[in-house]
Amino acid sequence: MSEPRIDPRQSGDMPFFSHLEELRQVLMHVVIAGLIGAIGGWALAPRVLETLIQDTVGHAVVLAPLEAFNERFKLALLLGLMLTGPYVFYRVWRFIVPGLLHRERSLILPMALASMGLFGLGVWAAWGYVVPLVLHVLSGFMTPSMVAQIRLSDLLGFFYNLAFACGLVCQMPLVTMTLTAIGLVTPRQLLRQWRVAVVGAFLVTALITPGDVITAQVVMGLPMTVLYFLSVALAWLVARRKVDRTTEEVEGA
Repeated sequence: MSEPRIDPRQSGDMPFFSHLEELRQVLMHVVIAGLIGAIGGWALAPRVLETLIQDTVGHAVVLAPLEAFNERFKLALLLGLMLTGPYVFYRVWRFIVPGLLHRERSLILPMALASMGLFGLGVWAAWGYVVPLVLHVLSGFMTPSMVAQIRLSDLLGFFYNLAFACGLVCQMPLVTMTLTAIGLVTPRQLLRQWRVAVVGAFLVTALITPGDVITAQVVMGLPMTVLYFLSVALAWLVARRKVDRTTEEVEGA
């Protein structure tokens, strides 16, 4: 009777170029899924553009004949990735976490959905809170003789950068729980480094906030700090569950 075939990704026997080939397939699948989703994104783009402009600057100027088309096309691609988000995040997480045990690998799909939800939460925070806040603070530097003429491409680029940054920041709880589950970090280590984490949160905020906008950095840095301590609490729950599972296995043996 033949022994069951072991996944080379788990045993560590997969060659480097095989990893690259698998990465190529993941990227190809993500691109194809995004292009399919972009069909729906193209239909949604005008409404999204209009809502974003009205909620932030009120109006935006177009300075090139193809600018409106180009920005709608790029937004359609991004919306396509969001529409196909469950599949995209599933493929990415399946590539990132191949070496886990069978029980933990069964959590890939829930982790992908949680990752997508957290990223969507970050984008929503950028849409409804961060971008309007930063633009409001920046408008305070204008004098009565100044008239704001914000270009459409500049507004969207500004929003994309902050939305992507907020989406990545919101992955912190999931990443922390994953690292704790596979034993790379412990809640005690994370809590011991809280000063570094707080400084890092405000440094990241300074990088993603344009210009010297101290108010926006403080208002954005505080939620990031709270998110870090929430991540530590979730990591503690994961570590406790891991210890309980090990105890049960020892007692069962």
